[in-house]
Amino acid sequence: MTREFEKYNKVVQAKITKITELSAYLENGLYTFDKDFRTVFNTAKTSHPMINKLKNTKNENQLSLEVEDPGLKYFNGSILWFCINDDIRIFSEDEILIICTDKESYQRKIANYTYFSSFFRIPALIHQDAKRNMLTEAFINFVDKTDKDEEFILKTIYDDYHSYFNYLTLHSKIDYQTLNSLLDTSSNVIYVHQFEKIIEKVVPEMFSLDLPFINLHGDLWSDNILLNDEAGERTLWYIDWEAAGKYVFFYDFFKFIWNELDVHHNYSYYKRYIAGEFDEGLTRLFAIFHLKFQPMYRQSYFCLFFLNFILTDTDNIAFEYKNEEIINFKHKILPFMS
Repeated sequence: MTREFEKYNKVVQAKITKITELSAYLENGLYTFDKDFRTVFNTAKTSHPMINKLKNTKNENQLSLEVEDPGLKYFNGSILWFCINDDIRIFSEDEILIICTDKESYQRKIANYTYFSSFFRIPALIHQDAKRNMLTEAFINFVDKTDKDEEFILKTIYDDYHSYFNYLTLHSKIDYQTLNSLLDTSSNVIYVHQFEKIIEKVVPEMFSLDLPFINLHGDLWSDNILLNDEAGERTLWYIDWEAAGKYVFFYDFFKFIWNELDVHHNYSYYKRYIAGEFDEGLTRLFAIFHLKFQPMYRQSYFCLFFLNFILTDTDNIAFEYKNEEIINFKHKILPFMS
């Protein structure tokens, strides 16, 4: 047995143990894993929208959950999802139970909901349990997105952010920051050699340009957007606000482009941006903050967004993860830049 297999087996067994411990939150039945061992679901509940997203399953890794007295069930979930930040989400037909890894995660979710739900459609928080660090939120019965939905999705995102930006300029104090200030922190100086080739693609005058830094989603892309279509009316919902924080105001738009490119291997949004198809919308968004969008600096803006991503909350653990994206950026973006 190889060392890698032993490690893999330990991870799987640990997850099986955790699922068994949480059986009071799951319906009785036979459960199976997805191929990445991030999701386990009741094999009798395959019509759930979440199951449609799972392309492969591990039928050889199944477990049976049986609680003798169904009355002891605290939640009737049929799907359990292990989040990257170690939170756990359990899905029923109409609700999601969120078991937070600690008090900080619990409080952050409430704070993000309280702030952002005034501006964006976010699934409602139904119940809060501070003692157990658990939350219950509404499940949005989403449909699969198709190419025909792209125009509606992009327009809705633009309109939502346009309204949000306008509100901030009228009602909030906005913090301004420069790229130099991000680079000058002691922890970032240590790692600067690993992304200096990206820095070289930013025009010099941008390093000292004061730009608005505002509260944003932080990880916007198609996987964190749900499309609901009921009675012929489409609505867009924003989920997974774990990365929310203060970023340069155009961050979410470019994070969307980058995530689609890096994860889904979809270069179309980046190519459209470089070709100038988004210039008109960006010009209007920049103007809200009394700034001028300059098309000749498209590559610089995109690199500045990425540097904001790299330079935010940098520590040894976070940077190890981000270093993979730096490598991807160098291979997938820099060759296309002049």
